Parts: sequence; structure tokens; C-alpha cells
Amino acid sequence: MDQPNHIIDADHLRKISGKKSVAAIRRWASRQGIRCGDGAAGPWTTLEALNFALGVPISPAANDSYGGDIL
Repeated sequence: MDQPNHIIDADHLRKISGKKSVAAIRRWASRQGIRCGDGAAGPWTTLEALNFALGVPISPAANDSYGGDIL
């Protein structure tokens, strides 16, 4: 089943963080201010949560958020 582009799964978080274990990914995300949910394969988040943690302003008219293709 394909997931929406705005969902960042555990595999993507593993690549972004450089961490291997689920616990290490959760700690890294928490330290970065990234809100995560618990999934069967590990933590997951949304592109919006990543943008918020990075300080990207929420402006629907300007579309200032990063796209999912940067991962």
C-alpha cells in the first residue's frame, strides 16, 4: 500500500537521522523537536511536523514548505 507523500516513515527517519535503532530514532526526533507517532515499523511523522521543527513558516499562499522529494 502506498503512503501519502506527507508521511515520513521509520525508514526515512532512519536515513535522515543516521540512527539505527527505533529508540535512537525516537530520541533524535525528540531532541530535534519533531513530533512522532508510533507505527508497526517504528516512529513516523509528517512533512508538516518536520517543517515546523525546522522553523519553516506556515504560509499556504506562499507554499514555503519543503517537498517530500528532498528526502
